[in-house]
Amino acid sequence: MLFRTICPAFALLLPHVAMAQVAETATGSLTIVQPLTITKDADLRFGSIVKPSSSGSVAISTAGARSVTDGVQALSAGDTPQAARFTVSGAGGRALSIQIPPSITLSSGPHALLVTTTSNLAGPLAAQMLSGTPDTSGTLEVRVGGSVALASTTEPGTYTGVLTVSAAYN
Repeated sequence: MLFRTICPAFALLLPHVAMAQVAETATGSLTIVQPLTITKDADLRFGSIVKPSSSGSVAISTAGARSVTDGVQALSAGDTPQAARFTVSGAGGRALSIQIPPSITLSSGPHALLVTTTSNLAGPLAAQMLSGTPDTSGTLEVRVGGSVALASTTEPGTYTGVLTVSAAYN
């Protein structure tokens, strides 16, 4: 200390003694999981029906069963009725959000029909889970059915539209 008092310029070169110092360390980590994929296994098909003479509806359950109401008559010929099916694959045991539109539009030329969709998923779409464990691959089957209201004024034709299902890790 006496030396610092005698030569202040030289004192600047000497290290200062820390009175109290603490330290802690942390580690870094990164987990890389396999990417999600989604595969369409089947399209949503309502099959063929006769133009109704009064209002009614046609529906496809998520199991693929067709039902009709009121003035709608189902035909056994034509497209086989079925629910849309998708397989989501990724890292097992991971939480997912699934997006399914509440409705889609089927069109035939200038004519349109609104399909109200339903799914086989239990609970909120934003809280789904892939099968398996974190060290394995996992899957989730998503099935989408729907119902269409028809009127006696519904024009005959082949009505088509797009159903987009997407998934993201939470």
